[in-house]
Amino acid sequence: MRTALAMSHQFDALLDQLPRATGSSRTTLRLDWPELGFHVDDFAGKALVPGEKSLRGQRGINRRAVATVQWLDRERRSLIQDDFTTTDVPSLPALIEVCGARAQMFAPVIRNGGLQGWVSVHYTGSAHYWSHANVEAIGDGGAAGPGIDRQVVAG
Repeated sequence: MRTALAMSHQFDALLDQLPRATGSSRTTLRLDWPELGFHVDDFAGKALVPGEKSLRGQRGINRRAVATVQWLDRERRSLIQDDFTTTDVPSLPALIEVCGARAQMFAPVIRNGGLQGWVSVHYTGSAHYWSHANVEAIGDGGAAGPGIDRQVVAG
C-alpha cells in the first residue's frame, strides 16, 4: 500500500511540470482522501517557483466553504480567473494577502461522482491572461493536470 508521504512526493513531481507549462508561480493539489491521510484543508502536493510563499500546514480555513471551491463543486469544470479584481467568484483572501496571487486556474478532481479535490495554478504580482495552452495544461472536467487524474483514480 502506498503511503501518503510517498503519494505526496509523486504529486509534487507531477505538479512540478505545471509552472513551466503555464508560466505560473505556484501549483497545488488538494484532495479529500481520508483513508490515505489527505484532506482538502492542506496540500496533497505542491510546486512553487523560488521565492514564492506557501500556505502548507495552514489548516484553519474551511476550503469547501470558499467561493471558488463551491463554484467547482457546482460546475464540475475548470475555473479560469485572469484578474481577481474583475471576477464574480471571489478568491481566498489569504491567497491574495499572504501569497500575492492575482490570477488563478482551478481544475476539479472528480472521483466516484463527487468533487474529490482540485488542482490550482496561481500567478502572483499582477493579473495574467491564461492562454488556451495554459488551460489545457491543467485539464478540465475532472482530468486535472498531467497525470493527476490517473494518480487519484488509481489510488
